[in-house]
Amino acid sequence: MKTKALVACAAVSALVWCAWPGSVEGDAAAGAAPLRVAVYVDRGARSIGCYRWLEITACAKNVVATPVDGEAVRGGALDSADVLVMPGGSSVDESKSLGAEGRDKVREFVKGGGGYIGTCAGCCLLMESSKGHPDMLHMIPFKFGPSGGKADMSVSFNRRAEELAGIAKQETKIRYSEGPVPLPSIPVADADVEVVATYNGDINTDGDRKRPSMAGQAAAIAGTYGKGRLFVLSVHPEYDVSDHFILRGAFRFVTGRNVGWECPRRKRGQLAVGFMCDDSFGVETARLVQRLVTEGEFDVVPLNRQLVEAGFLRRLDAVIAPGGARSARPEVGLYGRNAARTREFLARGGRIFAWGSAAEAAQEREGGVTCVADGEAAIAALRALAAEPVPTAVAIPAKVERPIRAGIFQNAGNSCMPIARMLAFAPEYELRFLAPEDYAKGGLDGLDLVIQPGGGCTSQYEALGEKGVEALRRFVMDGGKYYGVCAGAFLALQQSLPHRPRLGLLPFKGDDPAHYRGSSPICLTLTEEGVKAFEGSSTNRTVVYAGGPAAVPGEPVEDSDVKVLAEYAGRIINTNQPLPVEEMAGKAAFIGGRVGKGRVFISCPHPEMSEHNFDLVRNGFRYLTGVAPSPVYRERRRGAVSVRYSVSDKASAEFLVDTLSRDSRFFLWAGSEHGDLPHVDAVVLTGKVKKKDAVKFARHVARGLRVVVVADTDEKRTAAKRIDGAVVVDSYDKVVDAILK
Repeated sequence: MKTKALVACAAVSALVWCAWPGSVEGDAAAGAAPLRVAVYVDRGARSIGCYRWLEITACAKNVVATPVDGEAVRGGALDSADVLVMPGGSSVDESKSLGAEGRDKVREFVKGGGGYIGTCAGCCLLMESSKGHPDMLHMIPFKFGPSGGKADMSVSFNRRAEELAGIAKQETKIRYSEGPVPLPSIPVADADVEVVATYNGDINTDGDRKRPSMAGQAAAIAGTYGKGRLFVLSVHPEYDVSDHFILRGAFRFVTGRNVGWECPRRKRGQLAVGFMCDDSFGVETARLVQRLVTEGEFDVVPLNRQLVEAGFLRRLDAVIAPGGARSARPEVGLYGRNAARTREFLARGGRIFAWGSAAEAAQEREGGVTCVADGEAAIAALRALAAEPVPTAVAIPAKVERPIRAGIFQNAGNSCMPIARMLAFAPEYELRFLAPEDYAKGGLDGLDLVIQPGGGCTSQYEALGEKGVEALRRFVMDGGKYYGVCAGAFLALQQSLPHRPRLGLLPFKGDDPAHYRGSSPICLTLTEEGVKAFEGSSTNRTVVYAGGPAAVPGEPVEDSDVKVLAEYAGRIINTNQPLPVEEMAGKAAFIGGRVGKGRVFISCPHPEMSEHNFDLVRNGFRYLTGVAPSPVYRERRRGAVSVRYSVSDKASAEFLVDTLSRDSRFFLWAGSEHGDLPHVDAVVLTGKVKKKDAVKFARHVARGLRVVVVADTDEKRTAAKRIDGAVVVDSYDKVVDAILK
């Protein structure tokens, strides 16, 4: 059921929402005083969200942004502010950092006419206190509802969001990270607020804990408290630049002014520098972030433990690690299970500059970290690094005498690249890309292994055609190896819905194929058979799930011996819609075994999407072939041009793997989020340019991003015109020159 507004629209409309100035530039031209924004950076305000808020406010036009801590708030810092921004992190720690006096100061500030914008923990802080969240400010009539898990959640902004804040009525995906789900509670004196956005789906990945659904509950709340205005969200639109229109609406609502900004974008040749954000920032560290952002001397990328686990260090030349209470913990950031990645980063020439408790932790745990006195010394060290000669590129190992011959399906909409790069560089494997038509034309002849990646299962089946499907089935039954991920896992299962044919290789089917569950990290546990098969891999893992099957037993399959190797330990995911889905916990996530003379391994989720799960991928190949691919990477060479690349067909994939990724002048920036665009020098598009992509790229092209479009058909050439300023080439042999021009 939809969350109801707490007050009538007519009453809210009576508030003073009107008379917005036309633009930031208009404000400045009219002589408007700079907007004074206080950004809270004390204990509790941490991670990438806090960094993004510092970046946004430092870059905002006609804005003076001041980082404040609890002591400053208690000392009256808000007396000279127009808006207080409270980032995500821990609302309990934020409350403790403010103290009783600071909490009163925040209430008085907003009640007296100030503005308040909060995300995640900053939303929690205004809610009713509870056993797990004592000493909240209780400035809005909401209490804590279901929460937990991390995902990009589908959220709908309603008509009131457009009327009040200029946020168009729409559905959009926004990062959710264990934030609150506000439920209506007892009225609050002086508060007059309403829900302006609600969740469309649900997430419940935290073990056996039962929770009510998030669908239909509040995701964003706007209104007044006394004479002031507030806009809070339980999600994180600050993370991704494509969601910043929501924050512009929040500023418009609480200040009556249109505030604009452009986040820094990389300049070709800059050092790529990571900034560790696991700890709370503190005022001095926050000022360093503001300086790095506004001066633009380096391409600075916020980092946390999860991104280091995912392999983000491979994208960087250097890392800044400021000190703080959490920096000394063994499991935080660069240490614990990230220690091996940190050592590899240093061994290939990366630099880590640490001070304070971060430096002390480095001296205790890892050699090679450069300890500096403070942030100023770190900047001097980065400048010295930039002046050093560029190191020689490391050669990719040659293939062994008789590599395992692997073919990987490539078609538009399939996510083959993480596995393709792994096998293309591994000396034990020889990789060939397979177009759909290759299957029926003998393209599987001579192969040992076929990989069917993620994407769309039905579209893969239809692209192969009945002759291609039969060729793939015969390949396995006659002794070939089959590795399927997500859509490729679905393809190997039995048919469970009409008009959605499958190969039927395994005695399993999908449990709930009628509804797409969405995407989220989810826990899985290796079974006893899986522990034997995946020797050396830890039993309990968190992997990326993206709508793949949760497999249950189907009809028996003749001449097969198949085992469940891993089961889901997490529960329900449905991030896109409120439709009911089946429970996932206890259902098969990895399945493998003999089918006819061949062997099959399927992975229903996506372990290849994060580097800390690459051992699961390699062990999957070892389970099939007896040989695990060696971990070989094309390391970033300092000064390399950062390129994001789209793959659409066999030719585009071959060019990426055989040419572009082997050229040390380039570094392939893996990922597809719009938030990555400020950190790349160039984007290569190989498919038809879509209207929505053209809109996203346009602003970045105007600010220096080079977009190269490979248009080898009239249709692609016409579509390429949607991106003003794009460089259009008609063949792949012209791409390198187009990037470097």
